[in-house]
Amino acid sequence: MKRLISILRRVPDPRQAWKIKHNLAEILLICIVAVIANANSSYEIHTFAVIHEQWLRRFVDLRNGIPSRLTIERVLRLLNPKHFQVAFMQVMQIFQAASKGSVVAIDGKAYYNPHKGQGGGILYTVNAWCARNSMTLGYVQTQEKSNEITAIPELLQLLDVKGATVTIDAIGCQREIVKQIVLKNKADYAIALKKNQPTLFEEFSLYAQHCLSQPNSAHLYECHRTLEKGHGRIEKREYFLFHDLAWFTDRAKWKNLHAFLMVKHTRQMIGKEPTTQTRYYITSLTSAKDAAAAVRTHWGIENSLHWVLDVVYKEDDWKSKDATSATNLAAIRRFTYNILKAHPDSSTTPIKRYKCSLNLDFLESVLLNPLLFS
Repeated sequence: MKRLISILRRVPDPRQAWKIKHNLAEILLICIVAVIANANSSYEIHTFAVIHEQWLRRFVDLRNGIPSRLTIERVLRLLNPKHFQVAFMQVMQIFQAASKGSVVAIDGKAYYNPHKGQGGGILYTVNAWCARNSMTLGYVQTQEKSNEITAIPELLQLLDVKGATVTIDAIGCQREIVKQIVLKNKADYAIALKKNQPTLFEEFSLYAQHCLSQPNSAHLYECHRTLEKGHGRIEKREYFLFHDLAWFTDRAKWKNLHAFLMVKHTRQMIGKEPTTQTRYYITSLTSAKDAAAAVRTHWGIENSLHWVLDVVYKEDDWKSKDATSATNLAAIRRFTYNILKAHPDSSTTPIKRYKCSLNLDFLESVLLNPLLFS
């Protein structure tokens, strides 16, 4: 806890010094601990702190008691999200080190702030998620989905993912992003290719279809197949890695582009006609099996992070009076997601939160986990 509190104390306090009654680090710690313990609003955060004031005093002074709900909301509204983001990244450094050799998925997530004031509407975060430990390595807030193109390089700048494979949806299929991944992050990449790169998409899709239709072109690509059965369906995936890029005149403009990947996904549901979907990727990987694992693993960010934020944390239901408060609350949710994931208990995230709300000893074991704050 001392490690966490020391990091939170580095966050600059935006309030006027002579008006400060409650310590900023203590307010942030209350928010983090309460959200871990199943609080889903500023009212619930304040209620948790009031009920468990004596327990909280084991870790912080609370010289002026528990801050009011309005004080908590005001601090979240004034706090610069960039400063809180720095604190988040400092805590996550230990998990960034574990990303070497893993898949790091980068993807945007929208969440809705239903408040009708300044902060109402759709907001976006671009998140980096490590498959090896299911941790959020970092995030960047954006106001529009189109801004993800500029947010991705900003996020990559914050990450230490040397030796990892970075996967991104088609919005990240940009030459400068590829260059940054290779040269600055010292990582590999597998990035979806869609019609936002119309010429490249059409050239590769035609080339792939031509190669697959010609029996004498088998030497131009490598194939990897998987078959999965369960839940009333059979899923067959065929991964075709095309390593001969002599036909691609702009190859030199895409740093470390070693191959194109085509994925043919066929799903057969019981009693229904099979459906087939084809997807395309650019990649620096040279093995079809490695490329297949990377693009398949990418979707873990949806199931392990975005689903949890939507369903467990009810992210769309959190009401904030302005965009700054909404951004800081989104950061706290991601902060607590990692703290819960790091705990060795085998329960699911919602059950861990529920246990924390019922049992202060369990909550304390989550907060004092030496792996997280060593």
